[in-house]
Amino acid sequence: MKGKSFKQLMVEGWVFVVIAVVAFVGGLLIGDLGSSPKTETVAVVASGEGEGAEGAEGAEEEGAAEEAGAGEEGGEASATEPGRAVFISNGCGSCHTFAAAGTTGTVGPDLNEYLAPDDNAEGIEEMIVDPEAEIAEGYSGGIMPHSYGKTIPKEELEQLIEFLVNNSPAGGEEEEGAGGEEEDVGGPTN
Repeated sequence: MKGKSFKQLMVEGWVFVVIAVVAFVGGLLIGDLGSSPKTETVAVVASGEGEGAEGAEGAEEEGAAEEAGAGEEGGEASATEPGRAVFISNGCGSCHTFAAAGTTGTVGPDLNEYLAPDDNAEGIEEMIVDPEAEIAEGYSGGIMPHSYGKTIPKEELEQLIEFLVNNSPAGGEEEEGAGGEEEDVGGPTN
């Protein structure tokens, strides 16, 4: 029997790469099915302002989201809405479970549990832009894209980080021993 030629191996390799890319993109698209930022924005406007929600349906998506978050007191959900949109639009939910975004991905860690009270905005930013810096126990490296630091505009990255901090245990005061760390004295790290 004759082994495969170099040319055959190269063709098979490229076919594998193409299939992998198509599967990855398909996974990102499937993770976003059923999520409509416009629909979500209308829900935030309706719950945040009560009356006048019908008029917001015809508004531009971004304008409605900005208006919903501007000038409201106690409107945490609407203030973090831009970050939720960034989370959804970048396909984060196709890999991560996160209750605030309504996602159930299982490829990466469950952010409701993984983000700890001592994770501050700086630490979360590092997790996003340099995912190999800290790999969650039970997960392998090389899965989360390294491009988010370049592909997500700075303002959107800040909105995403704020959304994660405000809707998870991150950035809070940690009680002694919380998170399974018996010698942890609590409090956010700087």
